[in-house]
Amino acid sequence: TQNRMKLMADNYEDDHFKSSRSNQTNHKPSPDQIIQPLLELDQNRSKLKLYIGHLTALCHDRDPLILRGLTPPASYNTDDQAAWENELQKMTQEQLQSELEKVEGDNAELQEFANTILQQIADHCPDILEQVVNALEESS
Repeated sequence: TQNRMKLMADNYEDDHFKSSRSNQTNHKPSPDQIIQPLLELDQNRSKLKLYIGHLTALCHDRDPLILRGLTPPASYNTDDQAAWENELQKMTQEQLQSELEKVEGDNAELQEFANTILQQIADHCPDILEQVVNALEESS
């Protein structure tokens, strides 16, 4: 369990702090310049989903009541990667920009949900939180 968490934390930490907008200038980006950051954001979204899934599994193994009242955001349950990537190729620049903002919002919601799960774990089962923290520390 700790190894899985460590791997997820490593991957998430590696990509989480990369800014998708660091290369923006005053000119409008081409569709290709928008698609790449979208794919990177989607990769982060996938890693967040894995992290949330693992935290959720830890809670269910210990005490499903830890998660009582928590509902994952809608973006947690949707994922058809191939179809989504195909759609990106057909989108206009404005649609791509809108999709970029949507994915950024999804990631923020997923991060907030992960933080909420961690808080629930801290409140109800601090020993699980200690496992999570240890796995994260070992990965740095």
